[in-house]
Amino acid sequence: MRILIVEDEPVAATRLKNLIEEHRDGAEVSAIEASAERSANRLLKEDFDLIFMDIQLSDGLCFDIFEAVEPPCPIIFCTAFDDYAIQAFKANGIEYLLKPVRGEDIDRAFERYDALKLQLSGKQATSAVTKIDMAAGPKQRFLIRAGNRLFSINVNETAWFESRGRDIALRTYDGRDFYIDNTLNELESKLDSAKFFRINRQRLVAFDAIEDIRVDEGRYLVKLAADPSPIKISRDRVSGFRSWLDR
Repeated sequence: MRILIVEDEPVAATRLKNLIEEHRDGAEVSAIEASAERSANRLLKEDFDLIFMDIQLSDGLCFDIFEAVEPPCPIIFCTAFDDYAIQAFKANGIEYLLKPVRGEDIDRAFERYDALKLQLSGKQATSAVTKIDMAAGPKQRFLIRAGNRLFSINVNETAWFESRGRDIALRTYDGRDFYIDNTLNELESKLDSAKFFRINRQRLVAFDAIEDIRVDEGRYLVKLAADPSPIKISRDRVSGFRSWLDR
């Protein structure tokens, strides 16, 4: 198991490394980073199974990392502050440990990690069904349930999909929201890739919904139909976005 520690206090980082390797057989702390920028650069180049991450770093908050790269694996947050929990769990956090971290905290975090792995392994059995769905062509409609009513929304009516905590919202061009039983990763695999693009961790957008694209201080911003605010494109997706527009 390859583990990354993101912690700007050397003493705390060393103590955490020792706790992890003492309490988990086979755990290897492969790297320690102290800043958001260096952490993002490493995550773009290397794969890890788990991250232990402080929140306040030498160059800002750890959440700045996720402007450049999506959370690539589960994250266990270790912090002296208790007011970032909601942001942490939105950023792929599976446990929120308050400093000073103790051995029993590490044990609990790994129990949560193991339970998550077991849950995800059960989902692998559905991969064959997903492949069969794709063989039939891109998804065309979404079944919506509202109270005791059922109806269908055509993909062509959809401006974008958005992750809202544990829910996925479908926004139509006329500004209506409907909640669907899919993840954004599933939607990426089922929708026509010529018509939809994942611009960041939260948003999958339709080409026809893009009303304006601007570059502001190196950041790409898109204005979407049925949304008054410009949306940032993740830096690691800009190259793919440009290629998608130019196909």
